[in-house]
Amino acid sequence: MNEKRIHIVSFNIPYPPNYGGVIDVFYKLKALSENGVKITLHAFKYGRKPAPELEKYCEKVYYYKRKTGIFSQLSNLPYIVYSRRNSELLANLLKDNSPILFEGLHGCYCLNHPLLKDRLKMVRAHNIESVYYRGLAQNTTSLLLKLYFNREARKLEKFEPVLSQANYILTLSTTEKKYFETRFGKDKIVYVPLFFQNQLAESDVQTKTKPFVLYHGDLSTPENRKAAAFLMDSVASRDKNIPWIFAGLNPQKDLLQLTEKYENVTVLANLSGEKMAQLIREANVHILFTNQVSGVKVKLLHALANGQYCLANKEMVEGSGLEKLCRIISDQPDEILETIRECLQKPLSETEIIRRKAVFHQIYDNNRNALNVNKLLT
Repeated sequence: MNEKRIHIVSFNIPYPPNYGGVIDVFYKLKALSENGVKITLHAFKYGRKPAPELEKYCEKVYYYKRKTGIFSQLSNLPYIVYSRRNSELLANLLKDNSPILFEGLHGCYCLNHPLLKDRLKMVRAHNIESVYYRGLAQNTTSLLLKLYFNREARKLEKFEPVLSQANYILTLSTTEKKYFETRFGKDKIVYVPLFFQNQLAESDVQTKTKPFVLYHGDLSTPENRKAAAFLMDSVASRDKNIPWIFAGLNPQKDLLQLTEKYENVTVLANLSGEKMAQLIREANVHILFTNQVSGVKVKLLHALANGQYCLANKEMVEGSGLEKLCRIISDQPDEILETIRECLQKPLSETEIIRRKAVFHQIYDNNRNALNVNKLLT
């Protein structure tokens, strides 16, 4: 059998795998490598250092500087795309005829280049980017950011047809699968669930600490800041006997100031991976709330794989296949609080834990999903 090879073009350095998109990239290349695929990784540097760890799974790793700044923002192309233009990348892709996997619309600057016309090309759709950016615009209170996000959303919508140049579009969720099928046809679209460190905790996940409710995520993003502020003001404030922890990256000043109003609310910033994992295991109740549908949330997988009760609204679970594993909540504070109180009365049952394992094995099996990608390589 011929040895299979692939180029992977990543929007950022996928190590350490500690936030959404790079988690999918890292565990995907790890699973492909373990299935015998030889990988050449091309990674744009954006706030991260080169990672020797990647050399365990890749034959070769190239790093490229992202061209950030005002000049890249003035282009008619989306900023996330134009700032990743690089002639050296194209030259390295042309060193052989291996298939290419572009991670996200971010890396697709050269997707339609004439010199790549006859190559097998795949795009991992991490989001419906134009929809995601419109959601960011809706969730921010800054007028300048609203203008920026809406402008980028229009550019992304205009750029999206470039995906017709890909042989396959790999979607994270069934919702995105349907979206792209209507635009590029069913034959191009392949549903490949998110790659994830999917080792589920055993049934001894019950916490030994004082019961608490946990919300975690990147606390610098408009989407998560809005959700956290809502939960503090409208839910946590209604019962001071229930401790809440909000944990995540880079909480903004307005969120920290809001926390000071409530004695039962604590914010933990920029925890190590080990500390965050411990917090996820110890939380009695996880709140997963968003008003923006965008891909599959890694924090949902972390909570279900390692935590106890997961309360999520419909927007959080849409297209994930995990709806039946969560307690679905509305946006009504009294209803959310009542569900929290019910969950605090008893630990997660053994039956629910077994059910989680079955669903994870069925959907989020890295080896099986890597084999499905492997089959596309010719």
